[in-house]
Amino acid sequence: MQRLPVFIILCLMLGTAACGAKNDDQPLIPYAPVNLSLVLTNQEYVNLRANNGAVMLPVQGPAGTGGVKGVIVVRQNANSYLAFERNCPYRPYDACATVSLDKSRLFMRDSCCNSQFDLQGQITGGPAPRPLKQYSTSLQGNILNITN
Repeated sequence: MQRLPVFIILCLMLGTAACGAKNDDQPLIPYAPVNLSLVLTNQEYVNLRANNGAVMLPVQGPAGTGGVKGVIVVRQNANSYLAFERNCPYRPYDACATVSLDKSRLFMRDSCCNSQFDLQGQITGGPAPRPLKQYSTSLQGNILNITN
């Protein structure tokens, strides 16, 4: 008879701890296909020829299909590129929840909620509960493939 109250208390404690997680407060970014191929020698990708250079790609374009609200591609170095979903993780279903490169080109931000992210997609300010959604990149010669 004594075990039932202890079991109930334990379940309540575990349930309360799980409900308080900050990342669970916001919905995840919805799935959308990403299948992009960038020919890095094309003039439209000239910003990807220098470290920390970045370009914003539309959802649909000549390079392929790019996520929910498009993709931001950042060059880390000559052999390493990062690709991020432009849909902000804070209230991702809001029409204005779109991340762009700041005018300084030193960070990314969502003008809707003012969340800011560094060029590695990590949160540097604002209400965003998690970093930007990252996609896989692979470099084959001068072609950068981005997929999910």
